[in-house]
Amino acid sequence: MIYDLRIYDLKPGALAEYMAAVREVGLPVRERHGVKLVSWYYTEIGVQNRVFHTWAYRDFQHLAEAKAQFRQDPDWQDRYVPRVLPLIVRQTNQIVLAADFAPQSGYTL
Repeated sequence: MIYDLRIYDLKPGALAEYMAAVREVGLPVRERHGVKLVSWYYTEIGVQNRVFHTWAYRDFQHLAEAKAQFRQDPDWQDRYVPRVLPLIVRQTNQIVLAADFAPQSGYTL
């Protein structure tokens, strides 16, 4: 399994609105296309207005196929992206692998 680790810095005061968009639109769209949420956190102490989320994929082919699918989804294009794009200041994405000694996520794809 591979993981897409995303770190977003949001505009001050945008966290609640961003979380609502993810809960209501972003998460259901990704799940419809076989993408599993592994973790979703936001900062309380440290750099403020930052969120971290991790998405699981079976392999690189699944990642490419699922991203192509959900990015073409009308809910993603028409409801999610326009809602969250104005809230984001900076975005960092990394594809990461788990070490053999890391706790298993328990997700199956």
